Amino acid sequence: MTVEEYSSEIIRLILSMTFTGSIISSLLFILKPIIKDRLPKSFQYYMWFSAVIGLMLPVSKILRIPVSDASIVPMKSMYDIVLRISDTASEKPVNLVFAPRQITCLPSAAAILYIFWQIGMVLALGFHILCYGFYIRKLGRHNLSANQQETELVKTPILIGFFRPSVILPDKKYGDMELRNILMHEMTHRKRHDIFVKWLLIFVGAVHWFNPLVHFVRREMNKACELACDESVIKRLDRKGMQQYGDTLIAVAADSIRKMPLSVTMFEDKKNLKERLGAIMKHKKYPRRTVITASIVLVTIVCVILGTSALHGASRHDYMDNFSLQDQMQIREGKLKEAIRNYDKENNLAALVSINYLDSGEITNAYIYIISHGENPDSEILSGIKALASKELELDIQNIYLECI
Repeated sequence: MTVEEYSSEIIRLILSMTFTGSIISSLLFILKPIIKDRLPKSFQYYMWFSAVIGLMLPVSKILRIPVSDASIVPMKSMYDIVLRISDTASEKPVNLVFAPRQITCLPSAAAILYIFWQIGMVLALGFHILCYGFYIRKLGRHNLSANQQETELVKTPILIGFFRPSVILPDKKYGDMELRNILMHEMTHRKRHDIFVKWLLIFVGAVHWFNPLVHFVRREMNKACELACDESVIKRLDRKGMQQYGDTLIAVAADSIRKMPLSVTMFEDKKNLKERLGAIMKHKKYPRRTVITASIVLVTIVCVILGTSALHGASRHDYMDNFSLQDQMQIREGKLKEAIRNYDKENNLAALVSINYLDSGEITNAYIYIISHGENPDSEILSGIKALASKELELDIQNIYLECI
C-alpha cells in the first residue's frame, strides 16, 4: 500500500466514524429534553457512550458485508495477458507498444489532509497532556505541607490520577457531614471509573478535533457524569441527607473554581448548580420496566445507525478500495475487456487494454488493441467501443486510443 493509499484510507475511515458518531449524537441531543425527567440520570449518562462508540468504532470495516462479483477476476502479469490473446488470435503478427505509466511526486490531496489531521490531533492531545503534567508537577511540589501556595493551587475537591487515583482537598475546614458527602462523591467517581472516561473523551476529542459537535458531546457527558454521580450518592440518603448533600454542593460552589485537566471535580461549573440541586430535590425511583424498555429502544436505534454505516461501507466503491491501486486498474482493464467481448460477439472480438494513471488514482488515458478472427470491425463498431470504454473508465473519449491489430 502506497503512502497515498494509506492516507486516503485513514481519512475515509475517520470521516466515516465522525459521520456515524455525529448522527448518533444528534439523535441523543434530540432525545435529551424528552427523557430529562423521565429516566434515571445514570441512564442519561451511559446513553452518551453510544455516541463515543460511533466516533471510535470503524463499523464500515468491522461489519463489512462482503460483495461478490464473479466478473471481477484478478489479472496476472501483462505477459500472461498477451499469451492469452495470442492463443485466440489469428496468425497476424502482433506488435504492441505501451506507453509508460505516468508517475507524479506531488503529494495527493488525501496525503495533505492526513498530515493536517495528524497535526491537529497531536496538538489537541498534547495540549491536554502537557497541562495535566504541569499541574501534577506543581501539585507534587507542594503536597507535603499546607501553605499559602498550596491553598491557591487547590480550590475545590478533586479526584485525580489514573493508576493511583487520589482525592485532593483544598486547605479549608470542612464539617464532618460535608467531608462525608465530598468523599462519597469522589469515591463514587472512582468506582465508576470516571477518570478513564475523562481520558477517553480527551482522546476522542483529539481524533475528531475538526468536528465541533464532539466538543458539545464532551461537555454534555461531563455534565451527565456529575448528575449520575449525585444520583448514585443520594439514593442511599433520606430527605435530610439529600438536603445536606445539596448544602455541600452550594458550599463547594462558593469556592473559586479552576478546572483541572483529566480530573474529576465535585463541582466544575457554577452554571449547572441549579440543575444539580433540582435533580437532587426531584430524585425518585424509576420503574425497572421503563428503564429496560428505553434501553432496548436506544440499542435498537443505535444498531440501525451502525448497520446503515456498515451497509454504506459495503458499497462498490469501498469494495474496490480493498485492492491496491495497481490491482484496481487491472480489475478495470479486465472488466473493460469483458465488456468489449460482449459488445460484438458475432466477430468474436478480443482486446488488450492498457490504462495509464497517476499515483492519485486518476486515469489519464487508455490504449485499446482490438483483435478479430474475421474482418476488422467497421468504424461504427470502433466508435461504439470507444464510447463504451469512455463510460467504463469515466474518461474523455479523446483520451482513448483504439487500434486494430
